[in-house]
Amino acid sequence: MELTPPFHLETTRIGSHDIVVIKGEVDLASAPRLEKALSKFKRQEVFVDLRKTEFMDSAGLRVLIAQNARIEKQGGTLRLLLGEGPVLRLLELTGVRDNFSIRPTIDSPDT
Repeated sequence: MELTPPFHLETTRIGSHDIVVIKGEVDLASAPRLEKALSKFKRQEVFVDLRKTEFMDSAGLRVLIAQNARIEKQGGTLRLLLGEGPVLRLLELTGVRDNFSIRPTIDSPDT
């Protein structure tokens, strides 16, 4: 019996905002799905809602770093929706927190 961690990805649009909502765990198995979803965005503002992400490993972190750089290079903005939790802690422990635009909600200013 194969056990895989829970992972759910949904791409939606609220008003003028493109949002990729992630729930569960982002790891080596699920990171390619996140990368594929983010690769569709180029010159616009896109939010990645990680508020219900319970775990992220280095594979997920690599995707966020690479897609953030790619989207910025193409004239867009990648913003992370985060509260206190494992993903914010990962960004802080790895020293890349300041590389990202982070908000607790869509309408909040960047932190």
